[in-house]
Amino acid sequence: MSHRQVCTWVQTPAVLSFHDEREYVEPLEHPDVPLSSYRTVASAIFAVWREFAEIEFSGARTAQASFAALVVVISVGVACAMHLEEVWWAAISGFICSQATRPASVEKALLRVTGTIAGAVLCLALIGWLAYDMFACVLALLVISSIGIFAVNVSANGYAWLFFSVTFSLVLLMSLVDPVNAFSFAINRTIEVIIGATVAIVIAFAMVPGESVVDSPIPRGWTDVFGAQWPIVLHALRGGIAVAITPVMWSYFYLPGVTATATTMTSVLAVPVLSDNPMDSNRKMVQKAMHRLLGCFVGGVAGLILLAVPLTQLFPWLASLAVGTWLFAYLQGSTRGIGYVGTQAAVVFIITLVQGDGPPASIMPGINRFAGITIGMVTLLVICALLQPETDTHPAAQS
Repeated sequence: MSHRQVCTWVQTPAVLSFHDEREYVEPLEHPDVPLSSYRTVASAIFAVWREFAEIEFSGARTAQASFAALVVVISVGVACAMHLEEVWWAAISGFICSQATRPASVEKALLRVTGTIAGAVLCLALIGWLAYDMFACVLALLVISSIGIFAVNVSANGYAWLFFSVTFSLVLLMSLVDPVNAFSFAINRTIEVIIGATVAIVIAFAMVPGESVVDSPIPRGWTDVFGAQWPIVLHALRGGIAVAITPVMWSYFYLPGVTATATTMTSVLAVPVLSDNPMDSNRKMVQKAMHRLLGCFVGGVAGLILLAVPLTQLFPWLASLAVGTWLFAYLQGSTRGIGYVGTQAAVVFIITLVQGDGPPASIMPGINRFAGITIGMVTLLVICALLQPETDTHPAAQS
């Protein structure tokens, strides 16, 4: 990413693609300066406080947050009317596809739907084998997850590749619990994604700007994987290993939120490798993991507080969902380098409040999903610590 692009994104939050994995680069941090977890979290908390203290209710950023909140509420309403199993998946799909411009929203939605369908189809084709063979299951998760994480860093259609791997992992992991219902699970997840993506596209045409003035980064491409691209390969393999050991841990400990665990690890490791230094990539990944944990805590606590009210009536539930989504979507547009905190807070907030095809009746689903995310984070950090390379062990690290 060039210095010109970073400056453009910081100065023009109205056209920033808020959900893009290349969301930010913190200009005040020198890449050679270690970034402790404590310093990362403390800095992010202060920035979050500043954002909410300076909140404004006009302008492009406010319109973007309103767009995201509207898409989430409508997606939930449609999915509830269809009595789908995991309504929150439609809500999250709509939220992620709610980009700052119309073309970006359409592109994100199409890539998400394409990747979801491809991942579901491949998993269903192999489910009769993988669901009953633990070694083959682990190997498939390793390969597919690694491909998805690598592709999101090098391909122009990386987001489709990412959701290809995420959907494959979701369907496969759920099949370990109940192989008989693998087909209905895959179909329902695909329908939910299509609902959220479609709502985002429709609303985007009604209230979102038609053009973007930010140039997309040029993709690295799939070549030279054992040379200049080696840091990205290592980055992807670490994620693949973390996701692959999920069914092993689940089989021994019967972990809660098994799908949230795998999705968490894949998504965190999807942060692009922004330099050829593998240690620098590890630093950025840990930073994003800390932001994810903070966002998870903020969104989860907000959701649990609302569940304690409780929200058993339709209108108060939807109103609370809209307000919370708006606040976190507004935080997502921050130019202080904490946009991902807002993204994760919104996702966990939605997961906590949206538990079925109506107002929530219990806090337990949210607790289980939060436990799954926490397990995913701990597993991911352990894997990365064990596989952390020396900076001079590969030629790519010296470039």
